[in-house]
Formats: sequence, structure tokens, C-alpha cells
Amino acid sequence: MAVPDDAYLLDALEAAEKQDPTLLFRHACHHASCGSCGLRVNGRERLACITRVGEVAGRRRAVKLEPLRNLPLLGDLLVDHQPLFNRIEVLNLPPLRAEESGPGSETPPLRFENCIECGLCVSACPVAGSDPQYWGPAALAAAARLVAEPRGRDAAMTLKLVDEEHGLWRCHGAFECTEVCPANVDPAGAIMGLRQRLLKGRPG
Repeated sequence: MAVPDDAYLLDALEAAEKQDPTLLFRHACHHASCGSCGLRVNGRERLACITRVGEVAGRRRAVKLEPLRNLPLLGDLLVDHQPLFNRIEVLNLPPLRAEESGPGSETPPLRFENCIECGLCVSACPVAGSDPQYWGPAALAAAARLVAEPRGRDAAMTLKLVDEEHGLWRCHGAFECTEVCPANVDPAGAIMGLRQRLLKGRPG
């Protein structure tokens, strides 16, 4: 199977699926808004729909594809995002305003503004693999957004939720999550911001 350099990895996967219909991977929007096609490419988290083959093939014209880490593997390149969704749902985030969802949009509201819940940050996080109870960068970034703009929610309660050993204080500050985020959410920066806010509010 051959694909041109300007083809996207998702194009290559779809071509491969025609040869092997049992190949498991996920995709939907084809333009980096749904986050469903995340995987590891040559050891780095990427979205298949916006990664061109020519960017990653190298001289040997070979690309190593792996499923995201730190999420349950369902098969081949397919992982289960439900643990990520479950953690974010604990925050009880309000829906986006109508104008943020777009007029007449049938897309469900995002939980955290520009976060597409692709799981790339969770896969890249060195802590998420060693601590299954860790909130993870996506959920902590969502908490930071909720604290910054509560929209009727209790910001203090949100801070209390993440102010624990498997929350804000478990992060090692590696910033790997921020490096791979395709939506420029900067989860690591959000986590550091929440830490500063909590520390300023404590006596001594």
C-alpha cells in the first residue's frame, strides 16, 4: 500500500482498512475538532487527521503507529476514552454558551472550551501511567477553566476537589501534556496556575 507524502495518516489508515477490514481505529471529523483519531506516531502523540505522511515517514519511508498510552486498549489503535470522560464529568462543567457552540450547531457542548478531549495529553503524561487515580492533565485543565470562569458553579468547591494527592500535587511539571496538545489548551500551565492560586490562599 502506497500513499503520497501530502496524504494524512488518517488517509493511510482508511486505505489500510480497505485491505484489512478488521483494523481497529477511530475517526470522525477529519479536521481536528473531534479528537477521536489520536494515536502515537513514532513515539509521539498526534492526531492522524492533521499529520501528513511526509512529516513522519523519514528516509526509510516507515511510520510506527501505536495506540495512546494510559487509556484502556480495545484493540489495534483503538483505546477507550471513558475514564477521561468520567473524570471530567466529576467537575459538573456548565455547557458552553449558545454563541460558543455556534448557531444551529448539533454538536454536543464541549466540556472545556477548546479542549477536544482527544486524550493525547493523558497518553504523554509520565504520571498518568504510574497512578491510575491521578486526575490527569485534561481534567485538571478543565478545573482551571471552571475556576477562572465558574458560570454559576462553585469555584471554591472545584479547587477543593482537585487539591489532593492525586490531583494538582501529583503533577511533576514535565509539560509533556502541553507539548502534544493540538488545541493549545496548555494543561501544564493551567495546573501550575491552580497551584499558585491555592498557595497564595494559604496562611504562612
